[in-house]
Amino acid sequence: MKVKKAFRGKALMTLAAMLVVLSGCSGNNGNNTAETNAPAASENGNTPAETNNNAAANDGATNAPAEQTKAPITFKVQVNSTTKDFEGTEVYNEIVKQTGVTMDLETFDEEKFKVQLAGGDLPDIIQVKHINTTYLKDMIEGNHIIPLDDLVASNGPDIQKPIFEKSLAYSKQFWSNDTGKLYVIPVQTGNAGWGFDQQIGFNVRWDYYKELGYPEVKSIDDMVNILAAMVEKHPTNKDGKKVYGTAIWNDWGTWGLNSMGLLTNSGDPVVNNYTDIEKSGFWDTSEFLYKAKQKGILDPDAFTAKYEDLVTKATQGTLLNAIATWPFTNANAELLKEGPDKGFVTIPLDWGFSWVGGSTVAGWGDRAWAITSNCKDPARAMDLINFLSSEQGSRLIESGIQGVHWDLVDGKPQMKPEVVELQKAGGDPWKKTGINMMANQQGLTDNTVLSDGFPVNLFNTPEVYATRLNTLNKDYSDHYGVAYPAAAYKKYADAGQVKTLDVIPQDIQAAMAAPPDDIKRIQTKLDDLITKGIPEIVLKSKNDEDYKARQQKLIEKLNEAGADEYYQWQLKAFDEAKAKFE
Repeated sequence: MKVKKAFRGKALMTLAAMLVVLSGCSGNNGNNTAETNAPAASENGNTPAETNNNAAANDGATNAPAEQTKAPITFKVQVNSTTKDFEGTEVYNEIVKQTGVTMDLETFDEEKFKVQLAGGDLPDIIQVKHINTTYLKDMIEGNHIIPLDDLVASNGPDIQKPIFEKSLAYSKQFWSNDTGKLYVIPVQTGNAGWGFDQQIGFNVRWDYYKELGYPEVKSIDDMVNILAAMVEKHPTNKDGKKVYGTAIWNDWGTWGLNSMGLLTNSGDPVVNNYTDIEKSGFWDTSEFLYKAKQKGILDPDAFTAKYEDLVTKATQGTLLNAIATWPFTNANAELLKEGPDKGFVTIPLDWGFSWVGGSTVAGWGDRAWAITSNCKDPARAMDLINFLSSEQGSRLIESGIQGVHWDLVDGKPQMKPEVVELQKAGGDPWKKTGINMMANQQGLTDNTVLSDGFPVNLFNTPEVYATRLNTLNKDYSDHYGVAYPAAAYKKYADAGQVKTLDVIPQDIQAAMAAPPDDIKRIQTKLDDLITKGIPEIVLKSKNDEDYKARQQKLIEKLNEAGADEYYQWQLKAFDEAKAKFE
């Protein structure tokens, strides 16, 4: 699930948000808008040599601008995670220039969406969150969205190209409420990759980790012990405030409570995440936080903090760990001013799971494009969706404008050095470009190879990687004997020691039937029990024996609430979806 300043989704993916059937870390249980705080896309794709997703290779040029002869029009557009501050940026303005369509953006808010749906007041264009929900079914049956078959034929020349053929067929088969019609256009289809650095994992201060002698990390116990040693050596920040080892954020549904599962995931497509202690992300997170509490290094706000709270704590220097590097972005910029090896990094583990990679024709199940029955001009709406799905639109979203942000050098598309420097520096000048601000909303993944032989995201090339190495990245990479940070983790995956999303059948998961009302009620009750129960266990357990006793009591309550029934439904739904692929 890449997690970006547009993740998310599936936290992601979202984070982006992943499927509940895999690890329970989807944003399906809460408002996903917080995911817009995660960083942007350039860290999530393979280099051209690393990817084999060449389906776009003969689809035509990516650089030729579209002729704009149609009258300007404005649509209300509801997107999964892009926010209104994208409006007015250079990339946004280029989309308007190329399509004649102005997007009045609205970020998806689940509670607001429910009200809009009930009142028949949906925006013109929406991204449908249809994994683990009945929204798509409800909208098709209620005639809230319209079939797109004829519109693609008349106004979707890029969507008709071979690279989208399997995705459209998938949508008609699995996302049409058994009508066989095309109701949604998949987003983010193709291969994902490692990119420049691995952002989800065991993240710590690199200079503190060096100070400890680069200790091995073979278990959750090792993680806790390392953080405790760091806190012991650095108990307060420069202002004298107490430093804590770790915390989670709690405003992405159950994502935070399940987050350790992103490192310890078994790779099984379906698990009983509520009661199977050995495979549960919930219980691995609980163990980690409990042991941190016993060491006295758990932040007191661990179960109430929101994402932005962790950003603040990281910036203040009072937090030493989170499940991803995103909250430490601002802190890293300041720490580098204090020393060449100061900052937060992801320590590569030679075991477990790394939330990266994978390939899908379905794309991300929380953001496929649909046109509502309220749309005043469906043909023009399809013009916009076609462009955002196309090679040109995908490249624009992730790499910017040709001639402004990137250009051809000896016939090869390359980012301009000054734009790479803008990205490294961050801040308002970078934000003004709009690059990556609509990330994960484009048709093709970052490392899909386009007709010019280069990826959608031109930041994901060896040449750019070499220029992106700051002193922290270089010190880290030199220690592990690699050319860029993500390669330190990638080598363990290549050796088969670490599993990735490559082992997960994402298209089968995305084809699973939506849970019926009785199963949804069970899941809601289970989430409520786990959300209230784990904090109580972590904070009140006096010792390991007490922890296990409290854990068993909660598991009994979860079983009484239908945990096994929910799991059996997942297994059945997965098997039924899988059978359709055989």
